[in-house]
Amino acid sequence: MFQVPTKTQYAIRALVHLALKESDSAAKIAEAQMISPKYLEGILNQLKLAGIVTSDRGRSGGYRLAKSSEQIRMIDVVQATEGAIRPVDCVDNRSVCVMGATCIPRKFWIGLKTAVDDYLSSVTLKDLAGDTFVQIGKE
Repeated sequence: MFQVPTKTQYAIRALVHLALKESDSAAKIAEAQMISPKYLEGILNQLKLAGIVTSDRGRSGGYRLAKSSEQIRMIDVVQATEGAIRPVDCVDNRSVCVMGATCIPRKFWIGLKTAVDDYLSSVTLKDLAGDTFVQIGKE
């Protein structure tokens, strides 16, 4: 039913790489993470526009995190690559559904969105890059 888009998976892999390496070129990140360099450049540009990474030009240039890994939440990464999380359109706009205000399942979809948003907000890049990450139900 739900599948995280490849773009977001690659963004997270690249960010974990940067959290561990501090700074690296797009080419080196792409090689280490087995991502197409051209595709990764587009992803890094989106992350840069969102203020998650910065880049420096030149021989010693490359990408680095714009803030500490503990300040980068997974919800920020997902929103930078995919936009707002919305399991169904009516979560944000009730009028797109023919049922409108009488749609009882809408409460379920809003609850699902809230649960996903809350989880993504609770996990930081530091959690993923460090030894402290604990999966739900595996504590």
